[in-house]
Amino acid sequence: MAGSLPWVAGRGLWSQVPLACRSFFLGIPRLFHVRVTLPPPKVVDRWKEKRTMFGVYDIGILGNFEKHPKELIKGPMWLRGWKGNELQHCIRKKRMVGNRMFIDDLHNLNKRISFLYKRFN
Repeated sequence: MAGSLPWVAGRGLWSQVPLACRSFFLGIPRLFHVRVTLPPPKVVDRWKEKRTMFGVYDIGILGNFEKHPKELIKGPMWLRGWKGNELQHCIRKKRMVGNRMFIDDLHNLNKRISFLYKRFN
């Protein structure tokens, strides 16, 4: 308590000096504004035509409408333009490139398929 007394007294003395005369800052200023309520959220229509059609024709415009967007996807051929879980990915990979895989990689893929099969069932 005794250590904080000079600080209180000092702050009380400096509060008498006008703000324009001070060359340093004493802490929280007395002139601050606290917003009591939050502003109302903006109402945004996500299904407006401008938003829904944004970027739809970019591939056609840039590619003269010759390619389907699925053909522009880069990645392994067993994953291009296809969706599924990890088990379905592994089964599809084994079906498409399993005969060309190294023995160790094929063995690891079979182990992964058996593990995922047990997990999903």
